[in-house]
Amino acid sequence: MQNFRILGLAALALTAGLLTACTDDENPVVVPPVVTGISCVNNDGTLTISIDTNCVLPPDSSFSLTGITYVKSGATLTIGAGTKIKGRFDRTITALVVQPGGKLVAIGTAAKPIVFTAGSSAPQRGDFGGIVLLGRADINRATETADIEGLVGVPYGGTNDADSSGVMEYVRIEYAGRLIGTNNELNGLTMGGVGSKTKISHVQVYDGLDDCFEWFGGTVSADHLVATICDDDMFDWDFGWRGSLQFAIGVANSTAGSSDPNGIEADNGENTEEFLPRSNPKIANLTLIGNGASSLNGIRLRRGTAGQISNVVVTGFKTGAAIRIDGNTSIRLVNNDSLRVSGLFAYSNGSRVSVAAAAGLVDSIATRTAAVTKINTWFSDTASTTAGLSFTVWKPAAALPGSVVTPAGFTTANYIGAFDPAAATLWTAGWIKTP
Repeated sequence: MQNFRILGLAALALTAGLLTACTDDENPVVVPPVVTGISCVNNDGTLTISIDTNCVLPPDSSFSLTGITYVKSGATLTIGAGTKIKGRFDRTITALVVQPGGKLVAIGTAAKPIVFTAGSSAPQRGDFGGIVLLGRADINRATETADIEGLVGVPYGGTNDADSSGVMEYVRIEYAGRLIGTNNELNGLTMGGVGSKTKISHVQVYDGLDDCFEWFGGTVSADHLVATICDDDMFDWDFGWRGSLQFAIGVANSTAGSSDPNGIEADNGENTEEFLPRSNPKIANLTLIGNGASSLNGIRLRRGTAGQISNVVVTGFKTGAAIRIDGNTSIRLVNNDSLRVSGLFAYSNGSRVSVAAAAGLVDSIATRTAAVTKINTWFSDTASTTAGLSFTVWKPAAALPGSVVTPAGFTTANYIGAFDPAAATLWTAGWIKTP
């Protein structure tokens, strides 16, 4: 009966149609209606702070958050295409947190993406806290579950690698992130212990305060991600992430506030480099564009992460290297091919390769030298070749040189980078916000 009531109310809201306003030149402007009468919506159009039953927000509508809002275990929050979810007008912290056992089903379209954004009149990064998606997949912490970064007493993780936290498709997250404390922040999209039956596709994080995307363990895979002008890293993983990622673009903020903004910052675990399951994602068709000044490293692999990265462009990371390997465990994984990159096209970076061994590595000079030699075989280009990419040019004019390897289980894409040079239209067309 509850489901029928919710659907009925949603239908009434839809049949009411869209409100319109007129500008000075009498051109109609579509104004999303504020919809009330739904189980998780207050009379003023704000979402309830705790969503513990299934709730459907109709398409082309507008809602606001009043604080950190939780989708509880057993509940599903469904959001219709074209709907906008806003933070508070006074910039007080807001975020949407989907707890383990809860689900978010947010399915937009290229023409009608679902937008999470600031509620302030002059939006800036950090106005909206971000989306925190938590599941029950395995993580490599000292205990089976752990509290997620940025929140207190909110656990994630478990033993179900096939867990589902819902669907996010054609979703844009704007002005997100929030500094809680030292090394304790909310990101644009945080994924903690998210399982493999969750779908993440065509999601952009725009102008975030910390990382654009961060994975804390889990097995969730993603495709068609856009990380745009965030303050810190574009893509970050820790604590045993073992999913996949194909087709992704990262563009740096022109003036990063972070002291070490990287394209990728990858860890197995700080002070727990050998914990299992080890971070071991597979990534293909990636473009990383630094700002040509303060961007640090294109790809920084450290603290025991394994992984396979294929068909990637790295440019504009002038302060550091195209690829940097940190620490004894990661050097060992390079040398035994558990950590490897292929089809790496890099230009206009501070350097091509940087490898830093920690003190105490047996035969550290020889081991480090062997790693540097191997890493230099990962590059597909010559030092003088460029692709002409920039903040506004994301697709090379022609196919880049080098051997292309599509990992097993991935969509065949016979090119290096996020975009097909032969495509007439980018897969970002219509639904993203551009810098």
